[in-house]
Amino acid sequence: MPTFSLMTTRHRPAVATREATDSFRLLVEGVRDYAIFMLDGAGRVLTWNAGAERLKGYRAEDIIGKHFSCFYPADAVEAGKPARMLALAARDGRVEDAGWRVRRDGSRFWADVVITALRDPDGSVIGFAKVTRDTTERRRADQALHESEERFRLLVESVKEYAIFMLDPAGRVASWNAGAEAIKGYKAEEILGQHFSVFYTAEDVAGGKPQQHLDEAAREGRLEDQGWRLRKDGHRFWADAVITALRDPAGTLIGFGKVTRDLTVRRRIEEQLAQTNSELERFSYSVSHDLRAPLRAINGYAQAVLEDYAAALDPEGQRFLGIIRDSAKRGGELIDALLNFSRLGRQTLSVEPVDLTELARGVVDELRRSAGPEAMDTVVDPLPPASGDRTLLRQVLTNLIGNAFKFTRGRPQPQIEIGARREGQAVVYFVRDNGVGFDMRYADKLFGVFQRLHRADEFEGTGVGLALAQRIIQRHGGRIWADGKVDGGATFFFTLPAERPAAS
Repeated sequence: MPTFSLMTTRHRPAVATREATDSFRLLVEGVRDYAIFMLDGAGRVLTWNAGAERLKGYRAEDIIGKHFSCFYPADAVEAGKPARMLALAARDGRVEDAGWRVRRDGSRFWADVVITALRDPDGSVIGFAKVTRDTTERRRADQALHESEERFRLLVESVKEYAIFMLDPAGRVASWNAGAEAIKGYKAEEILGQHFSVFYTAEDVAGGKPQQHLDEAAREGRLEDQGWRLRKDGHRFWADAVITALRDPAGTLIGFGKVTRDLTVRRRIEEQLAQTNSELERFSYSVSHDLRAPLRAINGYAQAVLEDYAAALDPEGQRFLGIIRDSAKRGGELIDALLNFSRLGRQTLSVEPVDLTELARGVVDELRRSAGPEAMDTVVDPLPPASGDRTLLRQVLTNLIGNAFKFTRGRPQPQIEIGARREGQAVVYFVRDNGVGFDMRYADKLFGVFQRLHRADEFEGTGVGLALAQRIIQRHGGRIWADGKVDGGATFFFTLPAERPAAS
């Protein structure tokens, strides 16, 4: 069996050369992450290191002398791949290959293989050095990444509701999905390579807006903009566009991702709603003005009859006049409630820190003064502060606590509690009473305008207070709900966001 050395011996003492060779041999034999071994000219195994035993499962005594084709799958052997690999290494000096290999137990692993021809001083091939690495996990990871990228590509390409495409660092279109074609009207072959400024109006291009958007996205990482854009046919559409800077691991800008939505229909609806609201506001004030005059007249004349002709009326007639006056007064209250409810949808929120404990105690004190001598056992627990419109939040508390006072009136040992509890990151505020309660089957009607679960002759009110409270809480980004039982009291809950609500 010939011996091989990968080290030059010229001009070196024989002992030093032998020591270096022994050291190198020990190094190779100790490597466990790579299978490093030698083949003779026919492809039979000559040497075997620890890494080869670990990767392939053979001990040295089991494999030395056997042909290296035993490491290949049967189909590769039948196709003559082992012999072809040796022939290529002999011809080119070296061959590299990646593919399936077989362990002693028959299991497969994905291998990266390098075969190097070894030659004698005359240049004749006397054997081969073979290095094998198990890259199964890396291949699996690469395959998973490839499959993920392919799924993402197919997803993006099939989306039709959004224009999703890429730009190179200069702003030229580098990819195009079905949504981009549907929204902008260009086919991929028509737009790839063109500068994305073709989507902007002439006035925006003249003002340098496309480049400004790229510059800001590159500087800030992301830019969102709404404005008019152009389709291929020249028609304008209202777009919401997001441009995201894309960078490689070194931080170098390699392009931009761009997502565009066509919001033309929504903008048209918003404009129509704004116009409708404006018309409704004018209508509301007109109706309120036209209704207030006859209601004032009814109330005034009824009062005059009572003052000037009371002696001519029997008690029943006086009672009828009282009902007329009360009805006129209630009509005025309903008009005011409706106007407040309508106005709230357009009112700008004045956001500030709000001490809800102080606010609730103030409402309770005011209600106690107006409730008269009747004792109400009312407890205001410490409430976490909130951020919102102080005036509107006071109105919520006034409506909820006022209802608690109203529906516990006349009950034995009336009790009211205003408190809060934490649920995760959220704070839930509540107003609880032991009053007449309500039937949960009708809970969905509680927050409707003019929806009442009790007769007007039993409990006063316009039927708008809870609807108003719901609208205020919703405008603050929270929610409101209730729980109750007939003759078992009621609890009204509401949440307010931890963050400042956006002013509208």
